Amino acid sequence: MQNYPQYSSKQKWIHWLTLILIVLAFLLVKFNVILSRYVGGMFTLYILHKSFGLMIFVITLWRFVVIKKEGVPDVLPKEQKLQRTLSKSVQGFIYISLLIVPASGYLMSSHSLNVFGILSIPALDMPNMYYHFFHTAHKVGSYLLAMLLILHIAGALYHYFWIKDKVLQSMLSRD
Repeated sequence: MQNYPQYSSKQKWIHWLTLILIVLAFLLVKFNVILSRYVGGMFTLYILHKSFGLMIFVITLWRFVVIKKEGVPDVLPKEQKLQRTLSKSVQGFIYISLLIVPASGYLMSSHSLNVFGILSIPALDMPNMYYHFFHTAHKVGSYLLAMLLILHIAGALYHYFWIKDKVLQSMLSRD
């Protein structure tokens, strides 16, 4: 029997699936020349990148529904005000980034969003300056998300190795 707060299985799945999709979307763009040979060309590579982005967006919305319904465990002690504030702030900015980066990715393109070659979401017609704005938002948001994820991981490792509490285990262990 565990004696520390746990996220639900659904919350853990959402958490780790989101991370996997972020890593895949990043790798597809970072190594696009090399990977395009293996996925059938640049067109297919960007279909996958955009499809993963849409999945991240939808899963993030689902995450909000799950949080509203189930709440989140209180893994940090109430007396640790600074850690709680930092933790909640980083998580909040990660959630915002998980919405802004995919949304700006969709909005920066003047092409329809082809989702895994199955579904096509039409592009929005906007003045050219808006495409440039959303392109910048996508790029800056992606870097910000990467920095926030590094900070999030560093915080989890800090708790595991230095504080030696169960914060990391609350997202790893089985229910």
